[in-house]
Amino acid sequence: MPASRTGESGPLLALTLLGADPPVARLDGRPVPLSLRHAEILALLALHPQGLSGDRLSWLLYGDEGTPGTVRAEIHRLRDRLGGLVRARPYRLDCAVDADFRTVRRLLDEGDVPAAARLYAGELLPRSDAPAVRAERDELAVLMRRQALDRGGAEALWAYAQTEPGRGDLEALERLGAVLPPGDPRRAAVTTRSDRLLSDDDL
Repeated sequence: MPASRTGESGPLLALTLLGADPPVARLDGRPVPLSLRHAEILALLALHPQGLSGDRLSWLLYGDEGTPGTVRAEIHRLRDRLGGLVRARPYRLDCAVDADFRTVRRLLDEGDVPAAARLYAGELLPRSDAPAVRAERDELAVLMRRQALDRGGAEALWAYAQTEPGRGDLEALERLGAVLPPGDPRRAAVTTRSDRLLSDDDL
């Protein structure tokens, strides 16, 4: 699948942040250990390839509780892992970036709901409390579900039903059961899961 890349050239930083705990980064294929805070910073820089001021990045990470000094300390530690790829004034990534959550959004924009659902392994950084990450996480989750229900056929709904959010989504499972053709071997799994969810609701 084509990468959703930010940056013109140089090394490739691949970010796997959907449903990932811990989050995963690879720099030209080499694993880079990430704390949750550093994953949040990288997600925000991937969302803002033009760069962010210290004040803006602080607000996106911490809300009213943040300070540029706190961000500087975190950026300093992140540079220990990524070297000169993290630039300042403004803070930005000086490399190509392949971020799974950005690829999902691009695929949805292009109308390729099945491919987006297959890549959507779960919510963006599910343990993050950073205001901007929460907003992006919620928006992408709503967009993924809505397009799977409204625009996805059997393949898109089946792929969505394999995701963490989709496994417990009774409406998506009922819609899937209605569009799968008779004799499709997946119908049994859908019926079993739907019945289990309905039984749980009755408890």
